[in-house]
Amino acid sequence: MENILLYVVIGAIVLAVVLGWNKKKTSTATRPGPKPTTTTLDNVAPSKASLQKLTKKQIDDTAAAQGVKLDARETKAKMIDAFIKAGK
Repeated sequence: MENILLYVVIGAIVLAVVLGWNKKKTSTATRPGPKPTTTTLDNVAPSKASLQKLTKKQIDDTAAAQGVKLDARETKAKMIDAFIKAGK
C-alpha cells in the first residue's frame, strides 16, 4: 500500500515537471517577435562621412547601384567627391 502511494506521488511530481517545462517552452515560442524593418536607402545618396568609412570597392559598388559610374583609379577622396556631385 505504501508503494502505491509513493508511485502516485512520484508520478504526480514527474507530470508536473514535464507539463511545467513544456508550458515554459511553448509560451516563449508563441510570443510575437519584433517586426522586421525594411528600409532601403538605394535612391538616397549617402553622406560624405558614411562614404569615408567604406572601402573604394564598396564606394564603387554603392555608386553603381545608384547608376553612377566612378573611376576606380582615382583616390578615395576624389571618388567620394565625384559620387556626391553626381548625386546632386
